[in-house]
Amino acid sequence: MHIAIVGSGVSGIGAAKVLARLGHEVIIFEKSAQIGGVWARAYDQVRLQNVAAHYRFTDFDWPFPVDEHPGVADVLAYLEAAVLHYGLDVRRSHEVVSMSETPKGWQLEIAGPQGKSNEHFDHVIIAVGLFSGEQADMELADREKFEGQLLSERTLGDISAFAGKRVAVIGFGKTAVDLASMSADHGAKVTHIFRQPRWLLPRRVLGRNIADIAAARISTRMTPSWVHWDKREAIMHKYFPWSVKAYWKASEWLFRATLGLHPFYFDPKVRKRMAALSPDQALTYQMRAAAALAPDRYFGQVRTGAINPVQGNVKGLDKAGVALSSGEKVAADTVIIAVGYKAPEFSFLPEKYKKLMTKDADGAQLYRHVVHPGIPRLAFAGFNHCYMHMAGVEIATLWYGAVIAGHLELPSEDEMLACTARITAWKQTNSLFEPTRAYGVGGRFHNYLDILLTELGLKAKRKPGALRDHFLPYLAKDYAGVFDEYEKLVAEADAARKSLPFDA
Repeated sequence: MHIAIVGSGVSGIGAAKVLARLGHEVIIFEKSAQIGGVWARAYDQVRLQNVAAHYRFTDFDWPFPVDEHPGVADVLAYLEAAVLHYGLDVRRSHEVVSMSETPKGWQLEIAGPQGKSNEHFDHVIIAVGLFSGEQADMELADREKFEGQLLSERTLGDISAFAGKRVAVIGFGKTAVDLASMSADHGAKVTHIFRQPRWLLPRRVLGRNIADIAAARISTRMTPSWVHWDKREAIMHKYFPWSVKAYWKASEWLFRATLGLHPFYFDPKVRKRMAALSPDQALTYQMRAAAALAPDRYFGQVRTGAINPVQGNVKGLDKAGVALSSGEKVAADTVIIAVGYKAPEFSFLPEKYKKLMTKDADGAQLYRHVVHPGIPRLAFAGFNHCYMHMAGVEIATLWYGAVIAGHLELPSEDEMLACTARITAWKQTNSLFEPTRAYGVGGRFHNYLDILLTELGLKAKRKPGALRDHFLPYLAKDYAGVFDEYEKLVAEADAARKSLPFDA
């Protein structure tokens, strides 16, 4: 089939290479001149939170040496190498302006260097990413009175210019804590302002990289979820919830100890600063699409006073800095707003479908985190954001490939909507709000991928032996064989498979 993919980030490239392998004619449309999606717009010092062994395509290793946590330049170079390796057709500087539904697919209006054109496709995959929209802003009274610089991560410039300045960073996501730490590294006096402290995960715990701990099946097995595909896991969560709570209480204690979030400091000022960073919500409640790693020096900088954490609500600005609703003033020469991104708006979709995707504040819950039951011949790549993200995109795209080929039969639209409603209710009750909450799988990736693989008739557990499969970290390469297995299975199948009665 003739398939268009909108977006050339890791998800668009991953989806394209799977569909091309299945024999489809695939074109990626990228509105900018640089592939990479959010990576192409990242600040220079950003590094991958995950490790290189997890953040790669299943059958294409990093073709050059990289650090355990590669930087933005390495990720972009890897994606360029992957496009060449897979022989993908990427149309750079080609923006999908609009999509019109036809009886057999979609008509796309595309704006390119030579002007506008129209092309018909049988299916479209949207891979614009969860963080591709505009940066979220804040209601700030009297911002015009501020005499310093008001910046965001996309307007930062050279952070070394902050040396000797008073910098206020607003927000508590990965970007905010990164920028607070980087500013302090360059000699700024930093005030970190936030409404609520969030859980930051230590990079290493008991000598192990936390990425290895999070990628092991034992970790996902203990994670509360809307679905527990494994029967023993389901029994544990239903009948022995105290064991799950005990596991996470012990984990929280260990993380606090590792990060230094305890009251046993002689200096009362240090105690006060560290207490301001102590989360008062359960780790599992804040475990959304992703959890942020603590920058290596952040908590040390708080202890020394290079970063002063302040919990409070920002009321506005005055000429000298930030005014909090408590009446407290934070003097600053530079204010950086780092409060995340707005939800994707899908401006190119027909109005009725755009409303379906944007009517809920936390995004649209997709069936299998891939398709909207009410929108035909359309799928989403990367909107199943999880810890094993790139492998997750590939497997979800293989699943969609089976659907469009008639090898996998989906339930009725009503049944799919009921499934997504149950997941929505669970997420809204059990996880912290964010504009993309509906799209997150997060640390539940084993539960999710196991169901997709089983629906396809493929082996879910990819490591030999129960102990290895339970305790060793999963790597992206562990899923490399699924495509050969699928092709063999399809060649031998005499009927379409049925969707499983699980929410995923």
